[in-house]
Amino acid sequence: MSDLIVVFDIGTIGARTIIFDINGKEIARAYEEYPLEKQPVGISEQDPMIWWNAVKNTCNIAVKNVNPNDIVGVCASFQRATAGIIGKKGEVLHPALTWMDEREVFDTTIDEDLRITVSKILWIKNHKPDLYNQTYKIFFTDTYIYMKLCGKDLFVTDHTNGIQGIMSKETFEWDPKLAELYGIPIELWPELHIPGEIIGELSSEAAGNLGLKSNVPVVLGGGDQQSAALGLGVIEKGQAKVTTGTVTCVDYVTGTEPAKLPPGDIPIFPLPHVIKGKWIIEGAIPGTGMAFKWFKDNFSQLQIKECEEKHLNVYAELAKEAEGIKPGSEGLLFVPLYILKKGTIHGLGWNHTRAHMIRAIMESAALSAQMYMGMLEAIGGAKVSEVKSDGGAMNSDVWAQIFADIMSKKILVPENRDGAAMGAAILGFYGCKKYNSLNDAIEKMVRFEKEFNPIKDNVKIYKKLNRLFMPTLLDIYQKKRVTKDL
Repeated sequence: MSDLIVVFDIGTIGARTIIFDINGKEIARAYEEYPLEKQPVGISEQDPMIWWNAVKNTCNIAVKNVNPNDIVGVCASFQRATAGIIGKKGEVLHPALTWMDEREVFDTTIDEDLRITVSKILWIKNHKPDLYNQTYKIFFTDTYIYMKLCGKDLFVTDHTNGIQGIMSKETFEWDPKLAELYGIPIELWPELHIPGEIIGELSSEAAGNLGLKSNVPVVLGGGDQQSAALGLGVIEKGQAKVTTGTVTCVDYVTGTEPAKLPPGDIPIFPLPHVIKGKWIIEGAIPGTGMAFKWFKDNFSQLQIKECEEKHLNVYAELAKEAEGIKPGSEGLLFVPLYILKKGTIHGLGWNHTRAHMIRAIMESAALSAQMYMGMLEAIGGAKVSEVKSDGGAMNSDVWAQIFADIMSKKILVPENRDGAAMGAAILGFYGCKKYNSLNDAIEKMVRFEKEFNPIKDNVKIYKKLNRLFMPTLLDIYQKKRVTKDL
């Protein structure tokens, strides 16, 4: 008999179930993308049932490969800053507004912290008052999933989500002053708990839906990026990681206090780690990883067909095309402000091919990471010599080398590229008392299988691009779209 943990990783565009053993080895996995619903520009809503359906479907597939009696617990990682409202019977009154929804912009002149969930709830309150007035609880992505796992009377979240609401940075409790400031009463928010706590057990209904046994302990997980930091062993001051998925996120551990940010409109935020008492600073460029998928879906139909016939990974094949292009893509530069519909291509010429386009997209993610890393190192007070990196980009050696060259740092790639899921597995085993400390769990479960060192000649080329990238991106970001409302 081997102890196993079931992890649900609920993301922005899909959810996966991964089963790990106590040594961090992946035993089984399944993934499902959510049904795609076309929505107007600036609106991003999700019916939370699509999360639960994806969890059920993937769990039933994954557990076919294991003995359910070996499963000692369940834990999860989640997309953050996504929230909606439910009524007293647990019915969804309004779909969740995701972190990408742009209908209500948070006013940082009122509160220096970017409380994204507050803006979502205020939009519902201001534009759907009839529904808001029926609210029993506000739910985050994790709140809804835990309710489905343990029963409709459980309404919980953790501090990595709470910081996006009205949680106090000092007490890690809901703040009465912020509740009064925004007019969102404390009683509407779910209970705050600490990642790694057992919050309940699988109900018989949930167990039946998932193909698991009832009464299995459910351990509180955390937000995806903080969970990924844990899953990469990035827990000490001065350590850093980069995750490239839907978003390229750079996280740097600052210690036991939230970092003091310099004045100015800099999109960097101090956030609590999943480990209580530790803080990170984070910078993110949305859509950098999605751009690769966009190119695949729209300009690679022939390659998709060939890969399906030959049972090859289409992303790996696209990366091979980029490998033949020189660093810098012969002057082709993508500015990845896609989510704002300001994505921009510079330097396009007759000499550029689809392979140049692929490499320029890959380089834009690494350029974004380096832009933020420079700022985080300045705020954190120390440079890092190595970066631990996970996410889909790290499945490509070409892309990993691009990161090493652009960031001029050693890139360490873990055995399991899903750092958020690994972080949830660590929390799960720790919560179930299979490890005495998180450090013990990291030592046994986290392994790095590849190392990429910067190539000096490539670094020289990319230094020029790095100098161009940040001012170019900020200039485009601050200006209105050239095409305006077209």
